[in-house]
Amino acid sequence: MAKSKGSTIIIKKVVGGGHAPHHGGSWKVAYADFVTAMMAFFLLMWLIAALKPQQKEAFVVAFKEGKPPSSDMKQTVSNAMFIPKDAKVGIAAMDLSEKDRIKYEVAMMVKELLAQEKELQANSGLSSDNAGVLMHVNNAVMFAPNSAVLKPGAAAILDGVTHILLAQKVDLVIRGHTDDTETGNGLYPSKWELSAARAAAALRYILAKGNGAIAATRMRAVGYADSRPLVPAINDENRAINRRVEFYYHSPDQDAW
Repeated sequence: MAKSKGSTIIIKKVVGGGHAPHHGGSWKVAYADFVTAMMAFFLLMWLIAALKPQQKEAFVVAFKEGKPPSSDMKQTVSNAMFIPKDAKVGIAAMDLSEKDRIKYEVAMMVKELLAQEKELQANSGLSSDNAGVLMHVNNAVMFAPNSAVLKPGAAAILDGVTHILLAQKVDLVIRGHTDDTETGNGLYPSKWELSAARAAAALRYILAKGNGAIAATRMRAVGYADSRPLVPAINDENRAINRRVEFYYHSPDQDAW
């Protein structure tokens, strides 16, 4: 059909304002989770800061192994929440077995010993298990590399070890360790003899310091050479950590090595 002469067709295009595409509400969920996590984190930090020293030590003893605490240790931790600071009757008032009480007291004495000198704090460690309490001291304090001769600075730590044995009904295993490069400078056939000689030197000092008050049957010395490294022997710093002496306090009825 022919268009009318002179007519004009006008096309009008209307663009709506509209809205941006909907992004959903998932970001709100993520943000809420983040805020909740941060709140829990700062609450945890506040609780830790509010703990008394006795409470912190109880938790260290209970969770050092990374295992759920036993029923006895749960009671230890629970009771430790209410021990007055520096109260001598605090430990006795706790509902503990005799073995757990002694282990707790030994751990506190070891901690006090390690806190006496900065060198000990930087070159030692404390842990525990179901049977006893373990203190390790790097040979930076105890022995020179390839040597089983006690350094002068070893006296302080060994005097403390002797004091604990005199004060507590525990036995002691002294474990000597070397790194993977030590040879003994020809004085020892292998790392095994060197590590055993280090443990024996520490034991000999403790017996002499005890002046007959510590029975030799309460102690033993063993050497492990480089068979039980704490960290991979990939550099000199790690090797210095692996060169150590360990003092393991345990109940007399527990056969511990």
